[in-house]
Amino acid sequence: MMGITGAGIGAWAAIAWQAVGNTLFGYCFWATLLARYPAATIAPFASLAPVYGSGASVILLREPLPMWKLVASGMVIAGLAIGFIDTKKLPGRLSRGQWG
Repeated sequence: MMGITGAGIGAWAAIAWQAVGNTLFGYCFWATLLARYPAATIAPFASLAPVYGSGASVILLREPLPMWKLVASGMVIAGLAIGFIDTKKLPGRLSRGQWG
């Protein structure tokens, strides 16, 4: 309980921004994307939220960026890239789904 009573105006402003500002921005942006594109096209990009969060904490809060966070972020981005490969444009056996 001491944390709530001892919180300053800056802490309450940050809470208000997280609760109202980010939520409204996020939902409005997401709704705009859903109006323009199929859900299956944009849904995978939700997995980038932790990547953006880690990047923002490094830039804004000067938090350390250990190697495991870089590797994890790279894996998320690589997974998205692999998911968006158009196999119809790949040559030969790859385009027909014959991997071996």
